[in-house]
Amino acid sequence: MGERNPLRESRLGLRNLLSSSGGVLLAGSLLLIPGCTGFGGGGSGTLSAPPSIPDAAGADLGSRTGSPTVPLQVSGTGGSAPSGVLPVYWLGRDGDTDTLLYREFTPAAAPDSSGDPIADAVRHMTVGEPLDGDFFSPWSSATRVSSSISTRNVITVDISSDAFGGQLEPGVARKAVQQLVFTATAAAANAGLIPGGEVSSVLVLVDGEAGYEAFGEVELGGEFQRDNSLVAPVWITNPQDGEVRDPSTVVINGSGRSDTATLSWRISAASEGDSPEGNNTGGNSTGETVKEGVTGLDSPAGTTGIYSFTVALPPGHYEISVFRLESDENGKQHQRFTDTKAIEIK
Repeated sequence: MGERNPLRESRLGLRNLLSSSGGVLLAGSLLLIPGCTGFGGGGSGTLSAPPSIPDAAGADLGSRTGSPTVPLQVSGTGGSAPSGVLPVYWLGRDGDTDTLLYREFTPAAAPDSSGDPIADAVRHMTVGEPLDGDFFSPWSSATRVSSSISTRNVITVDISSDAFGGQLEPGVARKAVQQLVFTATAAAANAGLIPGGEVSSVLVLVDGEAGYEAFGEVELGGEFQRDNSLVAPVWITNPQDGEVRDPSTVVINGSGRSDTATLSWRISAASEGDSPEGNNTGGNSTGETVKEGVTGLDSPAGTTGIYSFTVALPPGHYEISVFRLESDENGKQHQRFTDTKAIEIK
C-alpha cells in the first residue's frame, strides 16, 4: 500500500513535539506544525496562506507513464478542474470485475465549506452521495475533518472515528483507505497546493492519534501513497452522470488504458428516469444503439492517456458507455471495464 513508518511521535507532535520542533501552534482543532500549511478549521489563530504553487495543469499528481495515473482533465479544458468544485473518489464495480476507484467532481457548497479544500473533499467522501448510481462509499459520516501539508508534501488528515462505521472485508478496507488517499491528494493538486507531477503522501490521524485500525483491518500507522493499480482503467470524466445539456453536440472525454491505445464507445437510447419501458424522446427504443465507434488515447499502448470525441444527438435521454474490448483465448471479444453516464439532451 506504499506505507512508510514516519517518526510518528516527534514529527507529528502527538507527544514530545516541543523537544523535537521547538513548539506548536494550535488553531481550533487544527494542529499547525513548523513547515506545514494549515487550512480552515474555524480557529481564532491566524493561519498562513498556502504557498503560491502553479496549478496541476492536466495531471492529478503523477505522470502518465508506467502504472495507471489519473489526469485532472475535465470538460475538455485540457487543464485542471474548474474552480468551485472538489474532486472526490468513489468505489465502483463493473459486472463481475473487481471493485475499483473512480473520481467525480462535486460542487464546493459555500455554506458547508470549512475553507480547507482537502478536508471538504474528504468529508464529502463520507457524508455525500456519488452522482453516478454505479458508485458507492463504505465510509460513514464524519463529524470532523481537518488537514495540513508539510513542506515535503505530506498531507495529514485528521478525521473523527465515527467515519469508520464497522468491520469491512480486508480488500474493501484497503480500498476504502486508498479512497481517502486519492481524494486528499487530488484535492491538494486541484487547489494548487502541490506542484503537478510531484509525489505526495497521506498520514491519517483519527481523533488526533496515529495507529488507529481502520475498519478493523488497516493500521493507520504510517504514510500512505497512492496505489495506482486500484484505479479503474476506463473513466468518463465529461459529461458527469445525470447532466442535462442544451446543445445537441456533446464532447465526451476521459482517461483510459489499453493494450491497443484505443477504447470503444457506444451511445444507447434511454428513457426518462432509467425506466426499463417506454421510448427515448429522440424516437429510439430504450436500449437501442444510437451511435458507436472507437476513440484513440493520446499515450502509447499500456499507459494511461486522454481520449476525446464528439457526437451530435437529437433531444432525448441517452446512456454513454466507454469500454475496452479484449479477446479471450479463443479470439472472442468481450467488453470490459465499462464506465457509463446517463445524460439528457434538451
